[in-house]
Amino acid sequence: MRPSARVHVRLLAIALALVAGSAQAALRASATRIAGSGFVLQQVTLTLAPASAPAGALTLHLATAHADVPALGWHDVALTLDGSLLRGVDGRWHLDGPLQVRGAPGGALAAAQLGLLLDPAEDTLEAVIDQRGVRLAAAVPLDTPTHVELRMVGLPLGWLQGALAQAWRGASVTAGTLDGTLAVDLDPARTRVSGRLSLAGFGFSAAQGATAAQQFGARGDISFERAASGSRFSFDGTLRGGQLLAGRLYVALPTRDAELHLSAARAADGALSVPRLRYDDVDGLQVDAALSTNAAGTLTALRVDRFDARLPQALQRYGQGLLGAIGYPKLEAVGRVQGQLAYAQGALTRLQLNFDRVDIADGGNRFAVAGLNGGVDWRQGAVAPATTLMWSAASLYRVPLGAATLRWRADGTALALSAPASIPLLGGNLLLQHLALDPGASKGSRLVASLALAGVDLGQLSGALGWPAFRGTLGGALPDLRVGQGRIALDGGLSLNVFGGFVDVTRLALAHPFGPAPELAADLSLKGIDLAPLTGVFDFGQITGALDGSIRGLRLVNWKPVAFDATLRADHGGRISQRAVKNLTEVGGGGLAGGLQAAVLGIFSSFPYSRIGLSCTLAGDVCTMGGVAPADGGGYTIVEGGGLPYIKVIGHQTRVDWPTLLSRLKAATSGQAPVIR
Repeated sequence: MRPSARVHVRLLAIALALVAGSAQAALRASATRIAGSGFVLQQVTLTLAPASAPAGALTLHLATAHADVPALGWHDVALTLDGSLLRGVDGRWHLDGPLQVRGAPGGALAAAQLGLLLDPAEDTLEAVIDQRGVRLAAAVPLDTPTHVELRMVGLPLGWLQGALAQAWRGASVTAGTLDGTLAVDLDPARTRVSGRLSLAGFGFSAAQGATAAQQFGARGDISFERAASGSRFSFDGTLRGGQLLAGRLYVALPTRDAELHLSAARAADGALSVPRLRYDDVDGLQVDAALSTNAAGTLTALRVDRFDARLPQALQRYGQGLLGAIGYPKLEAVGRVQGQLAYAQGALTRLQLNFDRVDIADGGNRFAVAGLNGGVDWRQGAVAPATTLMWSAASLYRVPLGAATLRWRADGTALALSAPASIPLLGGNLLLQHLALDPGASKGSRLVASLALAGVDLGQLSGALGWPAFRGTLGGALPDLRVGQGRIALDGGLSLNVFGGFVDVTRLALAHPFGPAPELAADLSLKGIDLAPLTGVFDFGQITGALDGSIRGLRLVNWKPVAFDATLRADHGGRISQRAVKNLTEVGGGGLAGGLQAAVLGIFSSFPYSRIGLSCTLAGDVCTMGGVAPADGGGYTIVEGGGLPYIKVIGHQTRVDWPTLLSRLKAATSGQAPVIR
């Protein structure tokens, strides 16, 4: 013990004894300011006077108009203590009385009962505070008054709001109680807290609600240290129940204990280091990891030495928030996924995944995989063992894929197929001739592939996608497919053999394929399409002949057209039915050339034509229309007659609202006879 502290305690004991020994004497003292290690008291008054009974007892009144305890977040609080002070036969002083603190966070000690024990011989001070079922006991060695031993029972966490705000700016406690023991050192240069705690019903909010918790429980050993250079924290114990929200991460903890071992350090500039993070939710998720962020909170390094997720529990408890934020709120999965990964300098450096009887289905019917087994193993700059990944069934946008086996090799740069893989697809095959994935690519293409389609039945494809019943086959090759930055780009082309002709697809690109709003771009070229079966499929009215054309700059957002430049022409003649004439007239917003044509239209069921043509350039939700040629007197010719009875259809509306045009096309292909205006 420091001599000065012992002298102060002895002097205090002598003063108390003198006052207690005199029936008339009283001690009154005041101070404008009293400052100690970790506290400042202002306008302090103390009165000690002999009590009427029992003999030797004193009455005490202590009042502080302004008190500051930064470590507790107490600023400008007022304190009043009234009590009875008695010296025991053992020389120790006992004080009991009501304690009132006004203005402390959470109403701390607003109506408490205080019991004090001062032992001059041992230079110790012990205090017990009770307030409506809350008990707080503290022991302070008077030679080291900055050290406090605490025992807590049912302590409202709102009382610690000020201390939390010191460690976490902007955070506020909403609920919860605390039990346990703590050792606290309130040195001016360094604050240390350690002990064992039990937390129940904890709720807090921070970052305007972006980080929050409710009904959260925890029990374990903690350690916290804060200094000018930064702070350190560790926890070894268990979590139980409640919900946690941290940005996109939402966690619904199990109602039984889940082990957590955590060590973290935050530098003065805000950079965070977590050298140890071990979590064990036995039937849900097990993780052994380390990570770090910079001062802005951006992840700079991550190492997951062990990852073990049992599905669906892991998704239900830990994945719902993240999946919803990236567009998969209804994803369902069963099975088990294990693995390891490492991330540094903005890129992956290690990726190892193992799947055990995994079934995955996106609630939006965008993809599904059943019976997924095997795995992949990739390490940047090192050769990894060969692996195999297989599934029993899969689908993309309701298009079924058959069972497949993919064999992988990793050479330190890319993860690639060691042999081509054939996947059954609607009576045909999808052949993956080459596929290479670079998980560490930070920019450009993460995946490069070449593939071919052969013999795919368009009738089955149409049924799977909910299209009209097209007939024919789909085939073609994509010699260079690249995936990067959320975009799929395909060089080469696909050739659809349909209705006796061909549709060639080139410059195909797909962005955000599994996101909430996929974007597709392509150019299409049509050659020799037999109009008779085509118009029969769409119930448009019969047209014979061969159709050629193109759709340039096609752009779909969420599978709906937003831009294109389309031209469709039948330049080799044929016949057109009365109903098809009416539908083309309605689509073009036009009419028949000459009054005689309208009069004889109802007599004939079909008419010869020499040319049919219709064009539409869509931009800004408006379609600019055209035909085979400008018409005399304005408008454009859609159908040019080719004999008797002669017929000519003129379109008058050159700019048509796209939704209006869609409604006309829908009416024309649903068996509703349009009205000719």
